Amino acid sequence: MAEVSVPWGREQLTFKLPEHWTLQQVAEPALRPAPKDWPDRLGVAMSQPGTGLPLSKLLTARRGGRILLVLEDVTRHSPLPQILEPVMREIRYARVGDNQVEVLFATGMHPPMTARQAGEKLGPAAEGIRWRCNPWDDPARYVHVGDVGRVSAMIDRGVAGADLRIIISSVSPHLQAGFGGGYKMLVPGCANLETIRSLHRLGVERVPRQLVGMDAGKNPMRAVIDAVGQKIDQAGGKSFAVQYLLDNDDLPAFIATGEVIPTYRMVAKQCSVACGIITSGPADVLITNAHPRDYDLWQSFKCIPNTRWAVRPNGVIICLARSEAGAQGMDVPRRWGVGPAWMRRLVRTLGPEAIASLVTRMLPALAGEAAFFVRMALQTIYRNHVLMVSPRLVETIGHFPGLRLFASVDQAIAAADAILGRKPQRVAVYPAGGTTFPVPPPNAAEHRE
Repeated sequence: MAEVSVPWGREQLTFKLPEHWTLQQVAEPALRPAPKDWPDRLGVAMSQPGTGLPLSKLLTARRGGRILLVLEDVTRHSPLPQILEPVMREIRYARVGDNQVEVLFATGMHPPMTARQAGEKLGPAAEGIRWRCNPWDDPARYVHVGDVGRVSAMIDRGVAGADLRIIISSVSPHLQAGFGGGYKMLVPGCANLETIRSLHRLGVERVPRQLVGMDAGKNPMRAVIDAVGQKIDQAGGKSFAVQYLLDNDDLPAFIATGEVIPTYRMVAKQCSVACGIITSGPADVLITNAHPRDYDLWQSFKCIPNTRWAVRPNGVIICLARSEAGAQGMDVPRRWGVGPAWMRRLVRTLGPEAIASLVTRMLPALAGEAAFFVRMALQTIYRNHVLMVSPRLVETIGHFPGLRLFASVDQAIAAADAILGRKPQRVAVYPAGGTTFPVPPPNAAEHRE
């Protein structure tokens, strides 16, 4: 009987597999630990960027202008207080006043941060600096910077009007854009509702295929993100990127700085090598842990589309979702007349697109990310049985349309065994499903359903 342990907050969650299940693969990321002197290396990288001018020269040339720091929100685990120390040191050495500096958390449509959360993210180095979150629901706060295909790019006025934008973020696998980071911090991170909706449509294709880990040159969503980012820079101001790959302790193991696109791609390449895991064949059961993107239900869900290509169609996905913040930002119906089993039958009969269109017509107020969540979830339910283990969600919401919620892994394993007929099964485990993705073996066909 195989025993498996996965990260669960600061602890480990340990469980045993049934004797007739074979542990086929434990898909651990190959992340190198960050060097102890990473803060010094960050300082050197900003003075010797891979492309473009050093941050000090960009700041000096804009000493009288507006400096905007575009940062990650509470759903990411970067050590921002330590990262901001050398950044703020450069800003102050260039004699740029604190009143010229503003922080914009690239929250997209995530819930706005509290003052306490912002203080914890900024730390003492940026104490006293004005901060705010993306005001996605206030159309007056945005300016049109251009159109790319069907996407009309409406970007926060403060972003568009800044003389220098310093974009600071980790780069990790992203279920739609291939990888996060880069100009994605500006769009959708600092975009309005309609722009966010348009972008998310690019990442939910009628015939699903694996977009996570996809090269920037082939990924439809990333192509639009980069094109919009370039339009923002062409319209005015300059962007400087500080990008990094986090290790298992959430410390920067690899750092690059400079012009946004080449800097992002440099780190994305490192991320692909470390977080893309060659599969040993499609599993019957996929156990995917939302760590480290396990802050709430929405973030936790992303580990499912990230890793679903490691399990065969009609196999079972068991998602482990710590979700410390519960289902914040989601209005979960108190009553839902269709159970998970019947929901899957309905989706299999009518198709995920038909159901998604019906839901969005019935609920036109669905926000951009919520509408995307519905489509992605329905596509996943169509392909696989989905079980979610989350004591926190069982306690706070009790149920979620289309998903079976369990308080323990043992309960979910028993349910999966019943679904599959209590026969021998091949099992793949992704301990960090929030930031890892499967790579098909060489010569395998593209992951498409």
